[in-house]
Amino acid sequence: MSAKYNLVCDQATTFNFQFQILNDQTPWSLGGYSGTMTIRPFIGATTVTAVASTANGRMVLDQGNGRITVTLSAAITAAIVAGRYSYDLVLDSGSEITRILEGKFIVTGAVTT
Repeated sequence: MSAKYNLVCDQATTFNFQFQILNDQTPWSLGGYSGTMTIRPFIGATTVTAVASTANGRMVLDQGNGRITVTLSAAITAAIVAGRYSYDLVLDSGSEITRILEGKFIVTGAVTT
């Protein structure tokens, strides 16, 4: 079962989010995993607002420490209209896909761009 966590992103700024996965106080080994975080206007939408993944370099897995870092550039967040979106973050071991996080992705509007 995934954890529910709402994220707030300031439009037209660099978005950085980092968290650690622990199993009984022990960091989860992320060796052999890839990850993807997809942001959509709403659950079930066919359009994609933004994607951060290990494949596109916007997600980094610290394998030994169970730490995941997601970074979206200011150019990417500037292209997202202020509002509420849905996201989830999944890890893929090659044989199993696990949803780790999900929730709202809230973009606050920028005055200076």
